Amino acid sequence: MNKPARIQPRTLKGFRDYLPQAMIPRERLMEIARRVYRSYGFSPIDTPALEYLEILEGKGGDESDKQLYKFQDHGGRWVGLRFDLTVPLARFAAQHINQLGTPLKRYHIGTVWRGENTQRGRYREFVQCDFDTIGTRSTAADIETALVIHDLLQAIGFERFTIRLNNRKVLAGLLERLGLSDRAVAVLRALDKLAKIGPIGVADEMVAVAGASEEQATRILELAAIKGSSDRVL
Repeated sequence: MNKPARIQPRTLKGFRDYLPQAMIPRERLMEIARRVYRSYGFSPIDTPALEYLEILEGKGGDESDKQLYKFQDHGGRWVGLRFDLTVPLARFAAQHINQLGTPLKRYHIGTVWRGENTQRGRYREFVQCDFDTIGTRSTAADIETALVIHDLLQAIGFERFTIRLNNRKVLAGLLERLGLSDRAVAVLRALDKLAKIGPIGVADEMVAVAGASEEQATRILELAAIKGSSDRVL
C-alpha cells in the first residue's frame, strides 16, 4: 500500500506567518491607530476582501491591474483580492453615501494583496491603516488630516519627524503648462516611483509609457527636485 505523499509545511513567496513576539506589538500599533482615529471622530468600516474585478480594474490600463490576484469564482464571475483600501472605499461610498451622509469620516484597517515582485521590506500580503474624509471642500479636513498624522506618530513613540504636504492641483497646473494634462495619470504614476527607480528610470517611463518628450520629462524632474523655503519653491 502506497504511503500518502508527505506535505512540506511552507509559506508562499511574499507571504509570512506572525509569531507571538511579532504579533503582540503589531496589534498594539493597530490599536493605537484605532484610538487616534476615533479621537478625531472617524468611524470604522470594513469591506470584502474580494471585489468584482471590474471595480478593482476601473477603466483598465493601470499598473496595479498587473498586480491583481484575480480568478473566476464558482459562479463564473471574475473577482479579485483588493490591492488597497482606496478603491473599495470609492465603491463603498458610491453604494452607501446616501445612507451615511457627508462628510463621511472613516478609518479602515485591513489586509491587502499585491502580486508584485518581492524584495526586502515588501510583501504580497500586508495591512494598511487608512483614514479619509469624503464629501467636503473645507480646508479644515486637510488640516485635520495633518493633525491626525502628527498625533498618530507621537502616540507610536516618534519624537522627531517631518510631515510632507502636497496638492495635486499644483501638479495638475504644472502638467497643463507643459501640455501633458491629458496624460497626467501616467506621468504622476511614473513620478511616484522616483525614490524606487531614480530619475533616469522615471524619465524613461514618462517617455515610454506616458508619451512625454525627453524635454518634458526633464522639466518635470527639475520641478520635482526643487527644495527649500516656500518663497524659493514658489
